[in-house]
Amino acid sequence: MKFNLFILFILVYSVNAVELPYYEAKYKFESDEINITGIRKFNKSSEGYKIEFQASNLIAGMNFSSLFSFKDYKVIPSSYDVKIKPKFLDRDQFIEFDYVNNQVVSKGSNKWSEILSKDVLIMDPLNVQIMIRTLVKRNKTEFSLNIVDMQKGGYKEYNFEVIGNEKCAYNQEEIDCIVLQRSRKGSNRKVTYFLMEKYEYMFLKIIDINPERKNTLNLVEILSFG
Repeated sequence: MKFNLFILFILVYSVNAVELPYYEAKYKFESDEINITGIRKFNKSSEGYKIEFQASNLIAGMNFSSLFSFKDYKVIPSSYDVKIKPKFLDRDQFIEFDYVNNQVVSKGSNKWSEILSKDVLIMDPLNVQIMIRTLVKRNKTEFSLNIVDMQKGGYKEYNFEVIGNEKCAYNQEEIDCIVLQRSRKGSNRKVTYFLMEKYEYMFLKIIDINPERKNTLNLVEILSFG
């Protein structure tokens, strides 16, 4: 089973540790390969802030977590941990951002190390959503963000653009949504985010389209907010 797109796609709900509230929410992911529902949580930890996603069904169990701090409206990553069962899928991976030695080190299914550049801010697939929501909340309509390349090391630069506003339905009410699209130079993949203004720009729906497949992620229920 291929989880590469799933891993990047499912981890899409996050918060700005300064401006946005703690939360717990249920999301459903659907694709041709797998349908799974999981719980997303954000809270304060002894090491800073933590965002995690946990999901399981008859096929697999998954746990993704990101530890980070937040300074001057910027994410400062500490570590990113991926655990997937059964073990034969071989997708466990741990990435550490080592600011003492100025390097990023990956252990597990993908082993590599890269020098950290002081001029480039690199985020992981979880905490990058903090920057997305922060920038949208600050009325930014176009921006670029760097996400660590999980397989090879280094990073990939993604472009984001607000393409409109839309009335969306959630919990039997009509919600104003900002529609944001993500793209990358040289790639045919397009990811569209629907962010709910009423709920501090939480992601209501994600549509991920590429030449091979279409993935969708939908908010099922907000379990706690604020």
